Amino acid sequence: MKMKYQGSKRRIAKEILPIILNGMKEGDYFVDLFCGGCNLLDKVSDTFKRIANDKNEYLIEMWKAIIGGWQPPLTIDRELYSYIREKYNKRDFSCYGKDVIGWVGFMASVNGRFYSGGYSGHCVKIGNGKTRDYISESIRNIQPQIPLLKDVDFRCGSYDEVELPPAGRTTIYCDIPYKGVKQYTTSKDFNYNKFYDWCRQKHLEGYRIFVSEYQMPDDFKCVWQKQITCAMNQTITKKPIEKLFTL
Repeated sequence: MKMKYQGSKRRIAKEILPIILNGMKEGDYFVDLFCGGCNLLDKVSDTFKRIANDKNEYLIEMWKAIIGGWQPPLTIDRELYSYIREKYNKRDFSCYGKDVIGWVGFMASVNGRFYSGGYSGHCVKIGNGKTRDYISESIRNIQPQIPLLKDVDFRCGSYDEVELPPAGRTTIYCDIPYKGVKQYTTSKDFNYNKFYDWCRQKHLEGYRIFVSEYQMPDDFKCVWQKQITCAMNQTITKKPIEKLFTL
């Protein structure tokens, strides 16, 4: 298990990575433009130069802090969660920095939904007299990732603003916000047509581009697909077909 993050590629990383990394040489660049929980990036060999980018500044500050040795709180009670969520909503950093806000938001929100999912809890009744400690599970999941991401260059910005390495030596992976799926606040206004055109331009410049989505325009070639069981909550289960596209 790794960090719980909406749209995580943890379950399919080992299937799609050989396709994405095929042809890359030692010292080439791997750019994860929508890195999220880094559940794919942590499986990319450090023989490549790895760049992780995400538009969510709280997520990136959290990653940079824990990779740098920060020891975050291992217990997050409801009172602390509610207090920091209020500070986040007001963009008030007088008491807590963006790294702490990110940590609490992702570790203690239901399904890692960063404050929009509500408090997940340390001792939650799940029936038959049993309980689950969702927060501690999330924290335990992320800990094995830390040593695997030590040399990653973390950046924050929109995908089209990131300074990219040389085209001939760079592979770009994009796990974009999927169409028709409930999004984080930072991705609600994602412009899909603009992104498609950006991919086409980067392809013309010589970059290798791979995109995870359910559907893409016809000029994007599907190179892998698999039906994945996705539990939206305790009562709703969907089986979408995950796909990997390239140009």
